Amino acid sequence: MEVKDYCKAMLAEVTAWKVKLEAMKKVAETYGSAQKEKILPLIGQLDQEVTTAQLRVDQLENECPSDWSPMKNELDDLFGTIGSSVDRAWKELEPGNVGG
Repeated sequence: MEVKDYCKAMLAEVTAWKVKLEAMKKVAETYGSAQKEKILPLIGQLDQEVTTAQLRVDQLENECPSDWSPMKNELDDLFGTIGSSVDRAWKELEPGNVGG
């Protein structure tokens, strides 16, 4: 896979995470203050991780090194971790799971 194609795919994933995070924020706003206190820090942390992932992809795309396998491996690990975290947080937002 070419660097540009990889970056394009990863940026699409980052965009999908951002959409999901915005939806999580909207859902969290409907909760009471105790529930918000539990979920908003998690959403904030995920937001930072997604931003970090986007910056790393942007860096890879801009630098375009001839041997980009170390950065690809790092990004694959990072994206796996963030993807799992976003999915787990989304499940926690399902009705009845927050604050219980």
